[in-house]
Amino acid sequence: MGEFAYRIKRFFKFTPREMFELAITIIVVGFIFAYNDKQEVFSTTYWIYNLLKMILIVAIAVITHEIGHKVAALYIGMRTEYQMWPTGLLIGILFTFITNGKWYVVLPGGMLLHHLSIQRIGHFRYGLNYFTQGILAAMGPLTNLLFATFFKTLSLFGIFPEFFDTMTFINLYYAVFTMLPLPRLDGLHLFFGNRLTYVFVFGSLFGYIVLYSIGVYSLIFALLIGALFWLVFYLYIETKTVPLP
Repeated sequence: MGEFAYRIKRFFKFTPREMFELAITIIVVGFIFAYNDKQEVFSTTYWIYNLLKMILIVAIAVITHEIGHKVAALYIGMRTEYQMWPTGLLIGILFTFITNGKWYVVLPGGMLLHHLSIQRIGHFRYGLNYFTQGILAAMGPLTNLLFATFFKTLSLFGIFPEFFDTMTFINLYYAVFTMLPLPRLDGLHLFFGNRLTYVFVFGSLFGYIVLYSIGVYSLIFALLIGALFWLVFYLYIETKTVPLP
């Protein structure tokens, strides 16, 4: 643990480029969630208040997501940086305007992985590989999942329920979209690292947000849905794949 603490102290940081791109991402994603404030009568004051609230909530979701990447990477002697996906953010804005904010498309960006050569000495599989990248990529969405569970627990205990319900929803939504197997997103790393693991993780996240939407709050049920996704994918897709000669 002493070595890990040293790595955190020495290498855990957000670069100026990261902070700039994270700020843009947070503002854009906050706008996407805030555009339709669901009020019958438009009020500029309320819309601005709602926008600032969403930016705060999104900031917590995005930053904890990236912290999950960074801490997990440093634990095995690597370092991550956030890289914004401008095209994805633009798609999200256009989709918001087209649907009048009724549907959210969140395609923020993903991680860049850096190999800390000295810190990797002694580790199994010293160099980079697809599976390691995939597991590290999944740590961001899984961090959102854990925080969503925590926020929902606070809500169920009657602690600012409306605020923490929104926190829960945005963390889950952000986690699911970042796990899509698209360029620049975390999901693509895990998809190429191990498809079965990807299906299980994505299925669990998807199951959690579906359960949440119908008023069921259970991480165990979400994991069971993920296991069902895994089984179906294995039986009907993975085993049908033609092996390479």
